[in-house]
Amino acid sequence: MTLRDRISRHGGVVAGALLTLALGACSAGAGAGGSSGGDSNGGDAASFYKGKTLQIIVPYGPGGGYDQWPRLLEPYMKKYLGVAAVKVVNAPGGGGLIGSQQIYDAKADGLTIGDTNAGGDVFDQIDSAQGYNMDVTKFNWIGRPDDDPHVIAVRKGTFADFNALISQTRTIKALATGKGSSDYNAAVIVYNSFKVPFQMVAAFSGSSDEKAAFLAGNGATASLSSSDIAAAGSKVDAVVVVSSQPFAKLPDVPTVVDVAKQKGLPQNTVDALSALSDVMDLGHAFFAPAGVPQDRLALLRSAFQQSMQDSGLLDAAQKAGLYPGYESGDDLQKATADALTHKDLFTGLLKTAS
Repeated sequence: MTLRDRISRHGGVVAGALLTLALGACSAGAGAGGSSGGDSNGGDAASFYKGKTLQIIVPYGPGGGYDQWPRLLEPYMKKYLGVAAVKVVNAPGGGGLIGSQQIYDAKADGLTIGDTNAGGDVFDQIDSAQGYNMDVTKFNWIGRPDDDPHVIAVRKGTFADFNALISQTRTIKALATGKGSSDYNAAVIVYNSFKVPFQMVAAFSGSSDEKAAFLAGNGATASLSSSDIAAAGSKVDAVVVVSSQPFAKLPDVPTVVDVAKQKGLPQNTVDALSALSDVMDLGHAFFAPAGVPQDRLALLRSAFQQSMQDSGLLDAAQKAGLYPGYESGDDLQKATADALTHKDLFTGLLKTAS
């Protein structure tokens, strides 16, 4: 069962039940990095957060999905967590690596969280990427806010469909955010799987900059979330969904796994693309550093889920053109651990031309 398959199962969980868990001294909601003790300050988690400021670190610049979700969540996390304020801080650079490292290295008091390019983190760990000094199995996952699958898009009038794109023999210039990001690795794996000659261009601070460059005519394709592509309107066409499951908002766009099967690609390549799809479904995932006390982590998770069930946030997300789809921290914990077991499937597919 993929992450997207599990969304509907978890979306209806009663928020009050999680809040009860959050206030328990030994909540089962703690992630792998949570400490076994209760609140180190001697009170419960709710009293700890009262009057304090929660910091949400965004590893990318303003404007893209990684920035939009924390800002939408800000008033609701304040409401349900009981803090005096929520501060959103942009920390772009290194394809998201700088900001994610700041979250990972933050004081484990439950007052610093952030959203990360979870798929990029997984692939950086699989590929032993230079400068990557984290371990995703130690992330204290809080939750994912969106069901927003990744797509590869072309400007209207350039390629009729994905078959036309992968059939041409000229080297294409493919845009993505920084090297090592999930959209970068998704494009690399897809093009290598279908043996498309390509050159990656990845010098953007976030998806909004990538989209602007793409619309300006720089690059043949862009690797972005479906909501980013939808925001571009009639100027672009999504040609393939990087998933194993069709996306209802793009009913005429094939999945990369279906195309691979239709083209008769080797089974190990199909398996790799299926594993890629599971990694990409991790989305804009939020986490806290290892060592956060269990009761605080559980309250963070509860506040996140309650925020995602709040009609005010859902209305705001719809107006912003975002696609809400809550996923629990427990499922993210399992999914990232599972993804790392597929390392051998990606041998050779993460390589780019020198």
